[in-house]
Amino acid sequence: MPSFPNPFRRNESDGHPDLVSDQEDLVDDADSEWLAYELHEWASETRAMLAQLLIADQVPHSWQGTTLLAHESVEEAVDALIEEVESAENTDLDPDKEQVAFEMEGWSGELQAALAERLGAAAVPHEFDADGDLVVHEEDEEQVEMVIEDLLARAAEEGLEELDGLEVNDLLSNMFTATDRLRRDVHDGPAVLAAVEHGRRIAGVATPFGFGAPQWSALRQRCEELIELLEADDSEDEDIVDLAHRMRDSLQRVI
Repeated sequence: MPSFPNPFRRNESDGHPDLVSDQEDLVDDADSEWLAYELHEWASETRAMLAQLLIADQVPHSWQGTTLLAHESVEEAVDALIEEVESAENTDLDPDKEQVAFEMEGWSGELQAALAERLGAAAVPHEFDADGDLVVHEEDEEQVEMVIEDLLARAAEEGLEELDGLEVNDLLSNMFTATDRLRRDVHDGPAVLAAVEHGRRIAGVATPFGFGAPQWSALRQRCEELIELLEADDSEDEDIVDLAHRMRDSLQRVI
């Protein structure tokens, strides 16, 4: 479980010799002081989160390694943002809440680490018990199931082609056009060829950015089903029309 020290404040005179910053709005007051927040025990991702919040709130500051330097005039704002980050990173379980366990048998250490990282990023309290199983609050069970499902689906995609956003959009648009034509005429030769070509391409593509792995996996499966129907000699036209219609509708919602 991540733990956070109470930031140790060390007074620094204005114009600290090691202070490096290109922010023109840093306070320049010889009668006031700088504060140093020692954050070396924080994970780099946690410090990065704090840095982003400081920039977003336009709080004058500078970094000296893992030490945050801020003028005493913005101490209250800095303290509030540190508290916000600590709250987001707190994944301790509440003993007064109902808990459920997920068996981790068969999970690699790498996959468990990825799961813990995803749950931490989502601020879901969790821990691994003495048996190695994942324990979470019962109220978070559904969310955890979705994270696990997505993680396992992505883990099964090793070796699949990866496409960027524009290529994905073009591919889905082409498949939409093919299925739209097929739902109206299953004997449309160019539409059949296009559906097979683009469907086979989609079936070999890993989950693109912005899509859930289960959602994309279902699309790959429907593409494979449609190809099988189109290439079989004994397929019923009604089955092709029905699947093409459902695919067309689902594609319309994502392009």
